[in-house]
Amino acid sequence: MKVFSNWRSVRLWETQVERDLHRRHALRVHGLAIGTLTLLVMWAASALLMWAGVDALALRYAVALGLGYLAYLGILRWWAQRLVRDEDDRSSGWGDGIDLPGELPLPRPPSGGGQAPASSFRSGGGGDYAGGGSSGDFAAPDADAGGTGLGDLAGDALGAAAGADEGAVVVVPVVAVFLIGAAVLFGAGALVLVYFGSEALLAVAIEIAFSYASARTAVRVAREGWLGAAVRLTWKPLLGALACAVVLGIALDRFMPQAGSLPQAVRLLTGRG
Repeated sequence: MKVFSNWRSVRLWETQVERDLHRRHALRVHGLAIGTLTLLVMWAASALLMWAGVDALALRYAVALGLGYLAYLGILRWWAQRLVRDEDDRSSGWGDGIDLPGELPLPRPPSGGGQAPASSFRSGGGGDYAGGGSSGDFAAPDADAGGTGLGDLAGDALGAAAGADEGAVVVVPVVAVFLIGAAVLFGAGALVLVYFGSEALLAVAIEIAFSYASARTAVRVAREGWLGAAVRLTWKPLLGALACAVVLGIALDRFMPQAGSLPQAVRLLTGRG
């Protein structure tokens, strides 16, 4: 019973810290600044790779996104430490409200809001197909009808083969535009969730603030730490952004090998290249 009471005290402390951070700081503006700086790092990394002679856009985008994410974690750690240290000095100690005895281990909170239930997709009972097709007519068609059907089918096949080149001229650009547009749209949306959101900023700031408070009160609590909190809140949109970046690079390399970058591909598509 004592353990649950102590855990409730920690939760109340976290709520107080979160409320103070929201009241004293514009976290959305901070997230916008951090996200913009991270995108600049990604752009610089991609430009350096292009200057170094890396022509594969899929590889270039994947490496730039990975370097940008590492830069994001570093900037986030530095920002949260500075923010919490200033708040700690201003409020004369956030840890004073934690009334916990030292050396008391507390249960680890579930990461990500709890364990998702196991997938319940399984094959159903299935219907009875015993009577399906029992009334089918297997009578062979007459020779004239069969000959006419085969001739029409052969003619259609020859016509399709003759027009394949003409159709490819229209289909290939359409497929290229669709793939490029979808990859840019979903990839940009995923990057916005990763780099411009305030949830990761707030979670990392609270983890660092707790580390300061627990150091003063000598409390041992099993927690995921700032890195675990940041990765837990960003790995899914990051994976989506990485997949979109690779698809975008593959599409550009396949359909527009003469394009050395995304802006150049856009100019080629709009006829200004």
